[in-house]
Amino acid sequence: MPFALFLFSCELEIPEESYNNPLDIEFNSENGITPPALIFTPSESTVNVGQSVTVNIFVLEVDSIAGTYIQVLYDQTRLSLNTIVLGDILKSNQTPIFFYDDDSDQGKIDIYSSFLGDEVAVSGTGSLAFLTFTTISPGTSTLRFGTFSHFL
Repeated sequence: MPFALFLFSCELEIPEESYNNPLDIEFNSENGITPPALIFTPSESTVNVGQSVTVNIFVLEVDSIAGTYIQVLYDQTRLSLNTIVLGDILKSNQTPIFFYDDDSDQGKIDIYSSFLGDEVAVSGTGSLAFLTFTTISPGTSTLRFGTFSHFL
C-alpha cells in the first residue's frame, strides 16, 4: 500500500496591531490627554501645495456644556482657512449660535458656539467643528489649541 506524506512549511508573520484611535480614552491617557479635552483628527495629514485638507476638532468626555470658545493657532505662511462647519455634538433640538473669526495675519482662529437659554447642554464625545484649509506653501505646519480655549 503506497503511502505519501507531504510537509509544507511557511513563515508566519504576525502583524503588530496599532491602536492609536484619537478618540480612545485609554490611548489618549497614555499620551497625557485627559478628559475633558480637545483633539484634532486626523493627527497628521500629507498633502501637496494647493490641495485642501479637512481637520476635525473633537471634544472628549465633556459634561453638560452649553457653549465653547476654541482658539486654533496655525502657520499662516503655509495654510489658508477655507471654511469651518459645525460638528455633530452641538446639534440638538436647538441650533446653537456658531461663528468664527479668522485672523489670517496672525494665524489665529477664534471659534464661538453657544446655546441660548439655560436648559440646553450636551455631554459626551463628538465632533465640535470641521476646519478645511488649503496649503499655500511647502513645509510642515502644526495646528495648536490656544491656551484660552474653554468649555462653558
